[in-house]
Amino acid sequence: MKILVLLAGVADIRFPLHTLNISAEGLIEEGGTVRRLLSPFDEAALELALKLRASRSDCRIDVLLLAGANSEAMLRTVAAFRPDSLRRLDLQPTCLWDAQLTARQIAGLLENEDVADLLLIGREFGDLDEGSIPVLLAQRLNYPLFALAQHAEWAGEQVRLLRERGADEESVLVCAPLLASVTNDKRNKLRHPLMKNVMETKRMSFADVTASVAEVTVLPLASLEAARVSVREGQCRLLEGDTARQASELLAYLNEQGVGA
Repeated sequence: MKILVLLAGVADIRFPLHTLNISAEGLIEEGGTVRRLLSPFDEAALELALKLRASRSDCRIDVLLLAGANSEAMLRTVAAFRPDSLRRLDLQPTCLWDAQLTARQIAGLLENEDVADLLLIGREFGDLDEGSIPVLLAQRLNYPLFALAQHAEWAGEQVRLLRERGADEESVLVCAPLLASVTNDKRNKLRHPLMKNVMETKRMSFADVTASVAEVTVLPLASLEAARVSVREGQCRLLEGDTARQASELLAYLNEQGVGA
């Protein structure tokens, strides 16, 4: 089985957010020192692939990691887990808020490569994705989509993907090329790499691959409009102000309802 893992990374919350500006073309410009790391969803997707490979010698893991700030450090982090191939993915242009464009770029690249049996991607592909890129990518590739996967295991010669829905557990067998978006779960917490593998990554270099499209129509940030704000109505009442004011409003409401009288 050939597994392809797509990783993007997110801003490291241990450091102040770097400066962001919008260029004249309506694209994001990043200034200062940018630090990124694998998100919990990235880690979960990678761990599922590692678990499957650990049980089968004929299982191959290929990784594409999004280029950008701090990508070199993230590449070395992933390299310590010894994927069979690891490449830096450069999107031209990189506009993750434009999910349609991003899906088109990645799909165009993958359509010209050997087909993977299973494509794993985090439920969100980086900070600027709200979860639509995996859906649109599956549509572009014409792959079935199994969303919010939490676990993967071998069932004979096939892989079974599982997720939980309330008290129920849902599963699907991978019988043809399939894309699974992965969410974090205690069963897919990323393992620690071997220290010798970590040390070996210091001497590694990594291949780059560019994903672009012939005709680029970018949705510029400058053209986006703020969402319409409306007052919530119904039975719910929101308490405003600081803690003291909220407590005072809550006490007044309880008195109105005769509570404690």
